Amino acid sequence: MSRLELDQITLDRDGYAAIRADARQRMLAIRRSRRVQLGQLIALEFENEDTLHYQVQEMVYAENITTGSGAGEEIETYRRLMPTAGSVSATLFLEFSDLATVRADLEGVTGIQHLIRLLVGESTIAAVDVPPPDEANEDQTYSVHFVRFDITEGQRRALASLTVPARLSVEHPNFTAYVPVPAGLRAQLIVDLAATA
Repeated sequence: MSRLELDQITLDRDGYAAIRADARQRMLAIRRSRRVQLGQLIALEFENEDTLHYQVQEMVYAENITTGSGAGEEIETYRRLMPTAGSVSATLFLEFSDLATVRADLEGVTGIQHLIRLLVGESTIAAVDVPPPDEANEDQTYSVHFVRFDITEGQRRALASLTVPARLSVEHPNFTAYVPVPAGLRAQLIVDLAATA
């Protein structure tokens, strides 16, 4: 089973700094292949062990964390997003063009994180909002959310068959969008689900 463990994270800040640019370049390519733009407002980046390892390492670096316990807290936060045999997770970004109006823009799409759907054939899989452990208000809408899609074995088989349509959708009173799930991403999600089966 794929895991995110402390022994995979370096606490040597200078050592990581020396390879950070290369790690970022590698991760940009991975994230691009796992990203879906859902209209102009929403982007979803599906997570796997590589992306989560990178995110933890970046947090350890940015926050200057030098203890195993500190890194362990970051690991616990992001480990919840690891693919399982029955679920995949994504980081949901709400992308607003005008920083001066972000607060008002967020209020205009309140609750949108609860309205993301993965449609596979006749099945509708509702995204489950996964709030950070310290989140005070689970119902508030932020510019970044984590969401999980719980997938049955039948839905996994359907997702693996390119003859079965698959798309992502959101239907909010102030924003609606649909987009097909690219074949390459479908293949990666099947690998994610199988790796933990």
